[in-house]
Amino acid sequence: MTQTTSLPTMQSAFILPPDRNVPLFIPRRSRQVPAEAWRQFAGEIRSEWQEIARRKGFRITRRVRDRYHLVLECSQCGSQTTHKLYTLRKAVPACTACEDRTVRETANRAGLEFLGYDPQDRHYGFYHATCGHILRREFELVARIAKGSVNARCETCLERREEQEAQCHGWQRLGRDPLGNTDYRLYRHECGHEQRIASVNMSGGHCDCARCGESWSARPSQIYLFEIRLGPAHYLKLGYSNDPIRRHRYQLGLPKTARVRVLRRLKFPSGNLACAAEKRAHAVLRRELPDAVVPQSEYAHMLNVVSEVYRPFARTRIEHILDEIAQNNPG
Repeated sequence: MTQTTSLPTMQSAFILPPDRNVPLFIPRRSRQVPAEAWRQFAGEIRSEWQEIARRKGFRITRRVRDRYHLVLECSQCGSQTTHKLYTLRKAVPACTACEDRTVRETANRAGLEFLGYDPQDRHYGFYHATCGHILRREFELVARIAKGSVNARCETCLERREEQEAQCHGWQRLGRDPLGNTDYRLYRHECGHEQRIASVNMSGGHCDCARCGESWSARPSQIYLFEIRLGPAHYLKLGYSNDPIRRHRYQLGLPKTARVRVLRRLKFPSGNLACAAEKRAHAVLRRELPDAVVPQSEYAHMLNVVSEVYRPFARTRIEHILDEIAQNNPG
């Protein structure tokens, strides 16, 4: 979904021909043709054409523009739509007026006012929202809004609300997440530190600064890679903690007979940075090595975690990912 604050270029479904004051609805692909071109064209209207039009729900009223175009009067709404003779003969012409009315009625049910069609994408139109802003929305989405499945959210209003929420907690909203996560935004703290924060956390005030704060997100942390063996079970555990040794000894719930070897540790100046890097690593592994992800049911008897456990054959790829992280790690 996209939004605009300036008046966009949009198309209407109809024009007023220069030789008469009756709206003529134009199919999408011909809307770039100026109104002056849709003058009446001299030529006969054959009876067999009228019969074809009647069977398809229309009546031919005249020829326009050139020898290829006809004006069809819809038997349902009485409006006039232009189509090529070829379309009438070989296909089932659509009444553009009926389609336009459906678009406008759907917009009204969604609490929007339809303004016009997007000339660049046939799936989109422009709407006037109750907040006063102009929105560009997909027709299918507006239909879902009309059914109550989703809300008609205005990005301008959302940004203003997020800016106000950030100011209340000592932050400045800078923009969208540079990593492309739609749930996150980029903020700058009063101390000057810039940080990615989930918008829902900023809204609730759960947003400690990774530079000057006092929570886990501000304390130094580490990404770790453990090798865990218990009988025939052999796994790799990738995670982050401010104390990896304490993590595997007291927090994972491992039996005393389990053997744990620390294969790798990467230090980070804050838990926030360690958490972000670790999440990216897991995303890569799930995408590239789905068979390496161990189902939680297999290790539930020995580990009190629900994810982030991998087969041993994933070690080489995990080490490569950690090498890449280490090259970009500010710590």
